[in-house]
Amino acid sequence: MAFTPLRAAAELLRGAGRVLVAGSASEPTGLLDAAAADPALWQGVILTGAFIPGVNTRDLTATGDGVRVETIFPSPTLTGPQVDHLPLHYSAFWARLSRPGLVDWVAMTVPPPRADGTLGYGLTCDFAPAALAAGARLIGLVNPAMPDLPAAPRLPRDRFAALAEDASPLPELPLPAPDATQRAIAAQVLALLRPGDTLQLGLGRLQTAILAALADTPVPDLALHAGMVSDGIRADRFPRGITTGVGLGSRAFYASLPDLPLAIAPVGQTHAPATLAALPAFVSVNSVIEVDLTGQANGEWLSGRQISGQGGMVDFIRGARASIGGRSILALPATARDGTSRIVPRLAPGTPVTVTRADTDIVVTEYGAAHLREAPLSDRARRLAAIAAPDHRDTLMKAARDA
Repeated sequence: MAFTPLRAAAELLRGAGRVLVAGSASEPTGLLDAAAADPALWQGVILTGAFIPGVNTRDLTATGDGVRVETIFPSPTLTGPQVDHLPLHYSAFWARLSRPGLVDWVAMTVPPPRADGTLGYGLTCDFAPAALAAGARLIGLVNPAMPDLPAAPRLPRDRFAALAEDASPLPELPLPAPDATQRAIAAQVLALLRPGDTLQLGLGRLQTAILAALADTPVPDLALHAGMVSDGIRADRFPRGITTGVGLGSRAFYASLPDLPLAIAPVGQTHAPATLAALPAFVSVNSVIEVDLTGQANGEWLSGRQISGQGGMVDFIRGARASIGGRSILALPATARDGTSRIVPRLAPGTPVTVTRADTDIVVTEYGAAHLREAPLSDRARRLAAIAAPDHRDTLMKAARDA
């Protein structure tokens, strides 16, 4: 198979309007390097995508003169006047990318082609299918390190306008070991699970702690349905199957994925309201930064700045509420690193409400679980104060009474 040189592939995007750049482990590193080497090449191009903070750390505005970036996940390397934050849920971003004419090109890293000439999506099948179905052209960077997952959608060779070779290391997600607080939260979450549940987990130390807890205390007959999966996923913990759109973790995790019974699907399936509502006993578990006494949660704002985005959390929360027997769990440590309470009387003015009080179901800290579904505001305040750190409970109850 003849491959296009990286520089020539980058030249195809000269004068493009909007390019969907794959994030997570499928970031097209070599193509971005080739463009950055000649700032005039992508002059005025708009790069859009779901770039994961701490993983996709490149300053994309530096890939060309006047390049603009649209992202649903702001990060320290994506700031400034050339970066536009799109405050969209995953399902809304999928709908946006599905509009014909919005995206001109898609660029992503893919595994080597099979003998039949088809290519898989590798580790990231989240948003690219939306733009491709709407008519966007496609550049693929074939990387021998990219796993070719068996149960994943495939693309014919002629769907690619260009295929280039790239042996850049795949981006990885560093996951520090859970601390005692995270393990205590995981134990509280496990106490809320039932045999036959379909579980969704976000990424991070809490997911790692929950997966470790499941190894020690298995819950029978679980399935996993998530937007992303990472290290610690094992088939024996989820005998009813694993469905996801993205694999993101360590190099060892990537090597293990082809042997897992993993179904890969795009966001149009993994986050679709009808799909989630049809899952039996769907239980979403996601981390947030703080929760106020009415049940409002902030999952994207810290110390006066935007550190993340909406992501797929609310899609999963609402899907869990619609599922028969479903539950939604918001998890957080009771205390911040500076000793302040993460259960607060009210979210501070200007803080985005990531999860509305009408959507919040169960809130978990290391001290217990507060069940808020259909609870009046007065009961919510008492229940949330009861799972705050003991030193903060009296202050919170006084704030609730004063309110």
